[in-house]
Amino acid sequence: MARISRPRCQAKRVCVVLVVLVTVFFPLLSFLSTFTSEGSRPLTDRHLQAKKFQRSDPVQFPVKACDCKSERNARQAEAERVIQSLETEERSKAFEKIFTTDFWGGGESRSGPGSRIDYTGNVRLLVAHALKDYRVQHVLDAPCGDVNWQPLIEGFNSTRYTGYDIVPQIIQKNTERFKDFPNVDFARVDFVNTPITVNPDLIICRDGIQHNSLKDGVRGFVNLEASGAKYLVTNWHTETGRGFVQDDNAINRDIKFGDAYPINVFTNPFNFSMPEYFISEGVNGINQDGKLVGIWKLPALWKGDGKRFNVPPSLSSRVRGEIISKSDVKTALA
Repeated sequence: MARISRPRCQAKRVCVVLVVLVTVFFPLLSFLSTFTSEGSRPLTDRHLQAKKFQRSDPVQFPVKACDCKSERNARQAEAERVIQSLETEERSKAFEKIFTTDFWGGGESRSGPGSRIDYTGNVRLLVAHALKDYRVQHVLDAPCGDVNWQPLIEGFNSTRYTGYDIVPQIIQKNTERFKDFPNVDFARVDFVNTPITVNPDLIICRDGIQHNSLKDGVRGFVNLEASGAKYLVTNWHTETGRGFVQDDNAINRDIKFGDAYPINVFTNPFNFSMPEYFISEGVNGINQDGKLVGIWKLPALWKGDGKRFNVPPSLSSRVRGEIISKSDVKTALA
């Protein structure tokens, strides 16, 4: 068998290498060069043509915005409504027990001794003054209790009267009792938590705030003021060392609803301004708790300086049987 000479063999190998370079390596090198950065070499016409179809900004896909803060606030508001509903039912049960057992020993009134006819003479005098002086057409009484003394107010029958109370038995009895009075209506409402749906000129909130916690007392005043009423009748205790008010530590102390504390609306957390008119409560204006009742223009909550208001000594006798005005106080202090 004849052997191939070495020069011919080497030439054949060179040809194979050249073929590989032309058919494989150079095309591969050209392909890889397309991935080099633009700054490394000038763009070819093919690159420029391809660039026409490239976007200068990323593709934007529609995404639904998540207003997480609004959603969280809505959840918190819903939780607050649920909590308030639970508190209303608990408060209702507490006051139902007080009413059905005559817990406060009011005798003629299940609403307590502060609702007796002889005790409320000056209160009726003050409310009658407000009805006439402010030309009141609609009164909201919250809480109204068993309405023992209110019908004796001068001008009661010519004024629309709405009574709110949290105890269902009270509302049932009052509705039956006053069914022939077209100017009178009642509803079971927790004035602390339930929005006021009527628009009265004057609100009576007497002996109600002090049977709730301080937090709920503030809520109650805020809720009543939100009704749009122009005037408020409420009570406060001022003197210490006697009766219900043993010392300053008793004033505005926090309690569980159904209990009681001597309230002073001029100090924290209520900080009322000075009333337009006021008078002492009790039989012949005398009581053992330093208790008075006044009329305020609304809003009154947080309109004062937080300091306790004391009746000037020169007015201490007059206030037992006479309505004292704001101008009377200024004159006494001058």
